[in-house]
Amino acid sequence: MQNIIKNKLLSSIIFLVLGVLLLIAPAQSMAVFVRIIGAVLLLGAIVRLVAYFVTKKEDRVPLSLILGVAAAVIGVFFAAAPSVVTGILAYVFGAILILVSLLDLVIAVRLPASKLVAVLLALLELAVGVLIVVNPRAFANIMTRLIGGALIYEAVVGIVTVILARKTAKSGFLDK
Repeated sequence: MQNIIKNKLLSSIIFLVLGVLLLIAPAQSMAVFVRIIGAVLLLGAIVRLVAYFVTKKEDRVPLSLILGVAAAVIGVFFAAAPSVVTGILAYVFGAILILVSLLDLVIAVRLPASKLVAVLLALLELAVGVLIVVNPRAFANIMTRLIGGALIYEAVVGIVTVILARKTAKSGFLDK
């Protein structure tokens, strides 16, 4: 039980630090996060490519080479241009939200009763989608801060859980 408590405390501290960083510097934190994803993709690509070339020619799978090269290209792109990546993701998310909200609006207009609330919600959803497409950086910063807040919340809950678990462990209750 002590290992579980130690691991929970460690993860809570890491979440707290990450959450604070995401709240204080959302753009820089997101850039670092995207670069880390790029590095992981690049590392995976290198492993895949090395595995491909050390495999006997008759056992090689061409798809493995293609996936390795694709992962390397994407990894380099993520590492070299994190702001472009977050911008693209925001545009994609905004466009999806616009399309879904238009579908919701069509459905809401066809509802027989209480459709005013459904129409207003669909219009609000549409407005949010348009705002995301118009200003993707603001959306990325807001989302990053929300994630940071959620991490801080999780960290606080985790630390409180650890404190309560330690008090319970001292009383001998967990050993029974």
